Amino acid sequence: MAESQNVLITGAAGGVGKAAVRALKENGHHVTGFDRLASPGVDQTIVGDILDRDAVRQAARGQDVVIHLAATPDEADFIDELLEPNVRGLYHVADAAREQGVGKLVLASSVQVVTGHSQGGGLGRATTLADGPKVINHYALTKLWLEDLGEMYARVYGLSVIACRLGWLPRSPSHAEELAAASGFDVFLSHNDAGRFFTACVETTLDPHQFEIVFATSRPKKHYRADPAPARDLLGFEPQDTWPEGFSFD
Repeated sequence: MAESQNVLITGAAGGVGKAAVRALKENGHHVTGFDRLASPGVDQTIVGDILDRDAVRQAARGQDVVIHLAATPDEADFIDELLEPNVRGLYHVADAAREQGVGKLVLASSVQVVTGHSQGGGLGRATTLADGPKVINHYALTKLWLEDLGEMYARVYGLSVIACRLGWLPRSPSHAEELAAASGFDVFLSHNDAGRFFTACVETTLDPHQFEIVFATSRPKKHYRADPAPARDLLGFEPQDTWPEGFSFD
């Protein structure tokens, strides 16, 4: 088992957060959850908002790793719903990590950053990092901002940063039905695979100033739509589930 680390998870009470908490605890890590609701299963829960800069700064103190998941998770009005949590809240978390000397920052991006590659016929193969971003909505634009911010904080301030382009993790049974209706099986990310993925992010050794982007999806029914090689090569992450395996709804 890897050496235990102190891990702060923002958005720990959400679907992805719960999966990450469960796996990290099972692997011996000390987990603090930061969310607007109490976070189940953590060693310490902090009820707060990422828009509260002082609260975020306090939460980051003494942490080895920050996993930033808190955000508005879908396309929405940019001014009313996306701007504050996805832009200002992200800045608070990243800057708190910098100020408090956190070694590694793990940022939740989305495969929606590259969704535009599949419009109008697509590439006919898995999208790779070399293809670059191609966004189609304002939510994805906030995730592109997240990736650029992560790159700057690694290059300028010396943090180790992983930007994780997450697949479609159902947050509820009804959300799973929505995925099935949209035939999103090849960008599905199971709860169990998400837990394995974030454990690998925490336990992987990176150099200061190192910035990486990886995709995180489960095994596809037909073919990968996002290249699994970066996560395998960097993290040793091999997904184990294929839709509809690996659910863990509370």
